[in-house]
Amino acid sequence: MDAPKDGKTGGFPVKTTQKTVMVNDHKTDILCSHFTDKLFVVVTQFNKLGNLIELKRDVVVDDAITTSRPSYSTKVLMGRDEPLMHVLAKNVMGKLDIKKPVVLALALKDESPKSVAQLSEAVKGMM
Repeated sequence: MDAPKDGKTGGFPVKTTQKTVMVNDHKTDILCSHFTDKLFVVVTQFNKLGNLIELKRDVVVDDAITTSRPSYSTKVLMGRDEPLMHVLAKNVMGKLDIKKPVVLALALKDESPKSVAQLSEAVKGMM
């Protein structure tokens, strides 16, 4: 199925946005599907889903300044369950203020901090 020129497909019950960006000379496809109960995000440089990681938002309250900041607990559903996957997932999704759980499919050739920061900005721009 070809996506419309604006990169958005819609209809009941899923709203989907997709785009392709270059991240450190790697073609990267990003897809965001907004389900009623979850957000499904695919970030791939291999044209495959790769690792599936679930992120759930926790709110950390700092009593000293009475503000809260989002933090995420992660669980690898499929793929490499190693600390790097958890760190990558939290950094890709960390700048977003999303209240519902996220299922992130992550398949990266370049896992450098610079690339992850660019990916985070690209995903943020799609929300």
